[in-house]
Amino acid sequence: MPETSMTRWERARTAFATCGAPEAAFTAKPRSHDDGPGHGLFLGPIGGPAFSRDLTGRFSRWHLHPGTHLVQDVEPAFLAVHYELGGRHHFRTLRAQAGVRHEVAALFPLSLERLTAPDMPFTVTLTAFSPVLPDEEELAGLPVVVFDVEVHAVPGERLPRVDVALFWPNLAGWCPSWVTTDERGDRAWPGHHHAGNRNGPATVPDAGTAVRQTREVLPGRLAPETCVSVSGEAEEFSRQVEFKTDQNATGVPDHEQAFTLGAVRHAFATTGRLGVTPDGSWPAHWHEPIGSAVAAHLAPGRTSAQVRFAVSMDWPEVTFGSGRTWRRRYAATTRPDATELAGRAHSEADAWLARIDAWHETTSARLTRAGWSREVAGCVINELGLVTSLGTAWIDGANPAPDGLLTDSEHLGLLEGLDEGYYYYDTTDLWHYAFPALSLTWPRLADLVFGDLEEALIGADQRERPVYRVAEHRRMLRAGHLPHDLGSAPEDPFVRLNGYVMRDDPNTWRDATPAHVLARLAHARLTDRELPGESWRRLREALERLDAAVPRHDEFGDTTWDNLALRGHSTYTAALHTGMWAAAAREAERRAEDPGLFLARRDAAAEVLGRLWNGEFFRAASEGKYVDAVMPDSVWGLYYADVCGASTGVALERIQGHLDAAYEICHLGYDGGRVGPLLIGERELRRYDRDGGEELQVNEVLIGSGWMFAAMLRHYGLPAQADHVAGGLREVLYGGSGLQFRTPAAVDRDGHFRAPLNMRPLAAWWLAARTAATTDGTGQQV
Repeated sequence: MPETSMTRWERARTAFATCGAPEAAFTAKPRSHDDGPGHGLFLGPIGGPAFSRDLTGRFSRWHLHPGTHLVQDVEPAFLAVHYELGGRHHFRTLRAQAGVRHEVAALFPLSLERLTAPDMPFTVTLTAFSPVLPDEEELAGLPVVVFDVEVHAVPGERLPRVDVALFWPNLAGWCPSWVTTDERGDRAWPGHHHAGNRNGPATVPDAGTAVRQTREVLPGRLAPETCVSVSGEAEEFSRQVEFKTDQNATGVPDHEQAFTLGAVRHAFATTGRLGVTPDGSWPAHWHEPIGSAVAAHLAPGRTSAQVRFAVSMDWPEVTFGSGRTWRRRYAATTRPDATELAGRAHSEADAWLARIDAWHETTSARLTRAGWSREVAGCVINELGLVTSLGTAWIDGANPAPDGLLTDSEHLGLLEGLDEGYYYYDTTDLWHYAFPALSLTWPRLADLVFGDLEEALIGADQRERPVYRVAEHRRMLRAGHLPHDLGSAPEDPFVRLNGYVMRDDPNTWRDATPAHVLARLAHARLTDRELPGESWRRLREALERLDAAVPRHDEFGDTTWDNLALRGHSTYTAALHTGMWAAAAREAERRAEDPGLFLARRDAAAEVLGRLWNGEFFRAASEGKYVDAVMPDSVWGLYYADVCGASTGVALERIQGHLDAAYEICHLGYDGGRVGPLLIGERELRRYDRDGGEELQVNEVLIGSGWMFAAMLRHYGLPAQADHVAGGLREVLYGGSGLQFRTPAAVDRDGHFRAPLNMRPLAAWWLAARTAATTDGTGQQV
C-alpha cells in the first residue's frame, strides 16, 4: 500500500476501527429509532443527498431529502471485483462474506475499508469520501461521493487481470412518508416511486465512461440527475446504461433474464465486462426500479492499480412537508449538472484528499497539544460528521413568506434529531452547546443560524394553539423570546417557527435568552471576528426587555431540561444569567457604551448563584426535589463568559470545587464513570423517580452535556478529571459499543440509549476551542 494510504489508514484506525459489526452494547428506549450496531460514516455534502455503507459494506442508510432518514439495504447498490486466475473466473462483491477479512476504519469525512482473503491474490482498499472540507464552503456543499478502489498484489507477486465495477440504482423519486423513523415501519425500497426514471449514456471529462440517471418532471420543476462514472489506471472501461434492478416472475433463470440485474451481474461475474447483455434506455413504470453500472478493466502484470468511481447527485430542489420548494445552496444561482460535478471529482479528488489529510493532521495536533489523547481527538473529528447527517438542510432561493419572521433566503438547518419530539431544525437549547463545531470549521454557516435566531428573538408570532401540559391556549412565539426551533421538516421550516409549542411552552424557558446571548458573543470570540453592530443592537434590545437579574422557575419544564421539576432558582439558569450580564457588560464597555445596567444585574445574578453554594458545589435548585443535587455542566454560563473575556466575579475556587464534586458524584459515582457523567445526581441516591412522564434526563448521561463538562474541567485546571470523562465518552461512542456514527442524546448504565443522531454532542468541539487553560473567575488567565 502506498505510504499516503497507509498513513491515512493508521490515522483513521486511531479514531475508529473494526473487523465486523460489533455486538450492540446498548438498546433503544421506547420511541427512539434503532439503526442497529453495524452502521458506518455518512457520505455526502452538507445539506445534500447523503448515505452510508455499513460495517459489512452494504449501502444501508439514506438521507436523500432533508429531514428524512431511511435504514434499508438497497441490494442493487454495490461495488464488485472480477479476476481471472488459473483459467477460472472469480467474482466478489466488496462486502463482508465467508472467507474474507473485511476491516473498516473511519475519520470524517473518510471511510476506509480493506478486504483480504487467502484465495485472493491481492488486497483491496476502498477509500470513500466527499470533499467536506472545513473553511471551504463551496466544496463542502458539492453533492459528490468518491470511491477510490486500490488493488495491491501480495508481496512478490503480480496482479492478474482485474475488473472493478460499481452498480448503482436510480434513486430519483425515492422519499419516505413524513413519519418519524421509529414509527414508519413501511417498506421503502424498491417501492412504487419509479415512474419517469430513465438512464442514458454520458460523457464526463477525465472519466473513462459514465451514465446519467434522471427523471421526468412537470414543467417548472428541476429534474434530479445522478451521474455514475469511473476513471483510473485501466486499459479500458465498460458500462451498462440501464437494467431493471429486480427480477421478473417469468420462469426464466435470473441470469438469463435480459435487461435485468441478474443478467448484468452474471455477465460481469463470468466475463469481467459490462455491456455484453442487451442494453438500452427506456422510461420506467411506477413499479419498475432501474439501475446502471460502470467498470474499469486492469491489465495483468502490475503490482498495484487504482480505480476511481464518482457518484454525483445533482438534486437541486428541496420540498418540505408544507409543499414549499427551495434550492439547495450549491445550485442557488448557477446549477452545475451531474456530469460537471463528476468531472470535478475525477480531476480534483487527489487534491481534496491531500487537503483532508492536512486538516486531519493539524486538527489532531491542535487537540493533542491541548492535552487530549489521540483517540479522543479522533472522536472529536468524527463527531463533526453530525453536521452532514442530522437531516441537514442548506437552502437558498425561496421567496420569504410575507408573514414569516425571517427575511434571508439562505438558511442552514440541523435537526435536533430524527425521533418524535426532536424533529426540529436548529433547536436552540442544543445549538448553544453545538455551535463551536461550525464556528471552528464553517463560521459563516454558524452566522446563518445565529442570524435567523436573532431575527426570531426580536419578532413575534401572534397565532395561538393549545399547550397540552398546561391545558391552555398560548401564543406560538412571544416578543423578546427565543424560539425553541426554526421549524420542522414535515411542516414549513424557516417560515413557521417554534413548532415545539405543543406539549410544553418554550416561551417560558428561563435559559433560552441568556444562552443565546452568550453563544453569540462566544461565536464572535472563537472566530476572532467583530460582532456586527446590528447583531449587538438586537441582543441589547432583548437584554433590556428582561425584568429580572435571574428569573425563578415557576412552571414545570421551563428550561432546556424540560423533564426536570426545577423549582425556585437553579444553578443552571443563575450561572447563565451571571455569565450573560458579565459578557454583555464587557461588550458594552468595548463599544464605549454604558455598562451600568449589565454590571448591576451581573452582581445581582452572582448573588443569587452564591446563595446556591453549599460549601462544596452549587446546588441544582433552591427548592423542591433537587436541593441536594449537583448538575455537572450547570456552570457553563460562567465558562462562556470566560471565553468572552468577561469578569463574572465568581471565585475560581468555587467553580473548581463544583466541577470536582460533580466529577466525584455524577461521574465516578455513576458506575465508576463507565458511561460518563449523570446530568444530575446526588450522593447516596442511586436513582431518581421520573419527573415529566418519562424517564428522560434523570438517571441518564447526556452526551453533549458530558462533552461540555470535560471541556470545562480542563479549562478550569482539572486535567486528570477531564481526561477520564472524555475518554469514557469516547469509549461509549467509538469503543465497540455499536453506537458509532449515530451518536445519541443520552445513554445509561443499564445499556439503554435514546434519540440517536442528536445535535447536542457536537459540543465535543469545545475540546478544540482555544480558551485560557485556567482563569481566576475574572476573565484573566492565571
